[in-house]
Amino acid sequence: GGIGEQAVATPQGRASEATWGNDDAIGIFMVDHGQTSIAENAVNKQFTTGGNGTFTPVPGDEIYFPVDGTHKVDFITYYPYKAGVVLDGNIEVNTADQFAQAAFDLLWAKADNSGVGYNKETPATVPLAFEHKLAKLTMNCKADPNVGVSSLDGMTVVVKGMNTKTTFTVKDGTLGTSATAADMTARKIATADGYLASLDAIILPGSYQAGVVTVEFTLNNETYTWNVGAAEFTAGNAYVYEVILSRTGVKVTGTIKPWNTIDKNSVYAE
Repeated sequence: GGIGEQAVATPQGRASEATWGNDDAIGIFMVDHGQTSIAENAVNKQFTTGGNGTFTPVPGDEIYFPVDGTHKVDFITYYPYKAGVVLDGNIEVNTADQFAQAAFDLLWAKADNSGVGYNKETPATVPLAFEHKLAKLTMNCKADPNVGVSSLDGMTVVVKGMNTKTTFTVKDGTLGTSATAADMTARKIATADGYLASLDAIILPGSYQAGVVTVEFTLNNETYTWNVGAAEFTAGNAYVYEVILSRTGVKVTGTIKPWNTIDKNSVYAE
């Protein structure tokens, strides 16, 4: 039509799960190319999915390219959507409740067409390569024979000493200073092959000195403590630890890998 074509986002997956969930929502800003000034009143437009990865605008939140074909635009997008967010504003982030990961599982993307911007004549799709703004901690657990158990069912795992609050700036995808250490109960996930239990937590990036962070594994009213030691957790990385509970001290080995990047996500200019 005369006011340009509707933009429809179709991301493929998000951070805390392998797939998008029903009613997952992203917020989209369309800005003048190379700027952070809003184009066509496209402020925090809400796009939702039925769980199949195809995102469409909620009624009233459609996005259209500028009528003037010389008017180039970029897209700034974040997940999860929150009402009332402005491009220059901050979103409060709190990771304390790991059973609400979808509420703070931050993704962010900016698309500027390799530096040349988009307009209503752009023939290609608009890729949104979402970046993970937090880090992920995964613990795959076993028990030494001296513990005397064949199952870790009923085990609770609490991460202590990590900061749980920060702010997120939408326009540039940056995090503020983190603060407020609080206990986090790790979330049980599908057990990795060869282990008795697997748990995860999505955590704020940060550096910790030795003696600050501990993880307590409680089973049958007995607690096994992992003193994490000096550690640095970087945004976008997944930290995977093998944990062996033992009466002679928890044994831990760890690996660091990039969190599976959510790329090839698109805003279609049809």
